[in-house]
Amino acid sequence: MNHEFERFVGRTTGVLEKDSRFVGLAIAGSWASNEIDEFSDLDLVLCCANGEIPGLAGMRDVAASLGSLISSFSGEHVGEPTLLICLFDEGRMIHVDLKFESLEGLCNRPYDPVVVWERDSVVSDHLASFDANPIAPDPQWIEDRFWTWVHYAALRLGRAELFELVGFLGFIREQVLGPLALHAGGFPPFGVRKIEKYLPDFSHRLQKTVPEYDANRCYIAILASIDIYRELRAKVPGGVIVNEQAETASICYLKEVALKTHTLK
Repeated sequence: MNHEFERFVGRTTGVLEKDSRFVGLAIAGSWASNEIDEFSDLDLVLCCANGEIPGLAGMRDVAASLGSLISSFSGEHVGEPTLLICLFDEGRMIHVDLKFESLEGLCNRPYDPVVVWERDSVVSDHLASFDANPIAPDPQWIEDRFWTWVHYAALRLGRAELFELVGFLGFIREQVLGPLALHAGGFPPFGVRKIEKYLPDFSHRLQKTVPEYDANRCYIAILASIDIYRELRAKVPGGVIVNEQAETASICYLKEVALKTHTLK
């Protein structure tokens, strides 16, 4: 365990114990999965009494009391306004996510955090009353969109908007290929996080979807993404209702654009 993290958690526990607004502290992320290393961040869940979550100024005041806070901003961009994303100077910079949560809010969680401090076992009792709801990709939701996304990629190729296309291929890896592969392998389907560690052979194949800034390389990366998606789709338990018309049409259009723009060499 990293000493800076241990010291930070110990100091946070001491601060919360003296603050009646809080009833517990839990830790999620790599700490909970016992995978923490020097490059991890800390995912702390600060359980608020009576569901009274402080506003942004109050969250920043709490963060400032935990250590040498050098930067913070709230998590609206990921749909979590009660999340404060922080950088602290602990001899080296560490990233700490402070999630201010009510006990009721703990019901909607993908996995169980580790409780490191609580008042009268209130957090542990609440977690025991509600099962976690593991996150899983929805293969049908993906299939219903994938071929329109391929068409979009073809449009970007046709216009030679390669920066946009390179970024879009990253979106496909993070929203489609990574989650499907990780979930099938029994790992948390969070984009492509730790996929090199969890699925090294698959990660080698996934490299083919990362193009250089070159139209031909981008075209090859689109085709590789399609091939990998089809293989993952075929392994979905229970199957997927395939939109064969959209699949055929989008691939044909992609190849037409490649020919028209002399992408095929």
